[in-house]
Amino acid sequence: MATAILKEVYDVELVRTRDNKILEKLDIVYDVGGGGLDHHGLDKVYREDGIPYASSGLVWNKFGRQVISNKNSSLGEEEVETVIKHIDRKLIEGIDALDNGVWIDTTEIPLMNISSIISGFNPNWKSDKDEDVAFNEAVQVASSILNNAVDNRLSVLKARECVVKAYEKRKTKELLILNKYCPYGEILRDIDENNEVLYVIYPRKDSYAIQTIRNDNREDKKKFPASWAGKRDEELSSVTGVKDAVFCHTGRFLAVAGSLEGIMKMAELALAEPEERKPSGIFEFIHKAMKKIKK
Repeated sequence: MATAILKEVYDVELVRTRDNKILEKLDIVYDVGGGGLDHHGLDKVYREDGIPYASSGLVWNKFGRQVISNKNSSLGEEEVETVIKHIDRKLIEGIDALDNGVWIDTTEIPLMNISSIISGFNPNWKSDKDEDVAFNEAVQVASSILNNAVDNRLSVLKARECVVKAYEKRKTKELLILNKYCPYGEILRDIDENNEVLYVIYPRKDSYAIQTIRNDNREDKKKFPASWAGKRDEELSSVTGVKDAVFCHTGRFLAVAGSLEGIMKMAELALAEPEERKPSGIFEFIHKAMKKIKK
């Protein structure tokens, strides 16, 4: 990943060695040599949350601003810093943690992470594949991951104006209507101080979608009516009265109609639907037990 970062700034000719006589002649030395971009010494540099930097993070800290500027030179210093911190937190920090022996995978379901994907390019014990060839293949994957992460973050910055305008133009406080799809979740959480918006509507290629907004606990503020769940086309139309109703996800967080008029009608119905009562305490236990019995 450190090499992928550098390739965004320089035309890199990579030399993989620990020979100090060779290292002394190179422009940039990282991950070896004991310099400022090598994390293998005892005097490590730590983030505020206690995770030590590895070479990937050290290289990102030093060259990441140039990577971002190369992609968008119009960004202000504050905007660049927000992207730097976001990429470090979402992408680089996990790599650094594992590189420093800090185990961070605590999920019950095993997940492949960036580090395991990249390390998978190491030739296995039965392979005669050249290590440098395998390394360069891994760098190509790392470059794609890095560029996607940076591009996606920059797209969020560009989307802010669109989301703010749509928010200010709301006719129904619970409903955000976008003229075109753009990343809205993070921006909406920032500007919707009174936590009013329940649904967002946006156009698709040949239809319109409505999606629930989730709270800080990643729970839908208000799901679509239970009678919609998993229904399609005529079946959904008969339930909603919307002629061009197309689909409602079984999770009741996404629904689609063929026209703006249709999706607006579905939004109206969803907003009018009474709030579901959530069981609590012993009643929640009984509720879950009854659901299992029914199954």
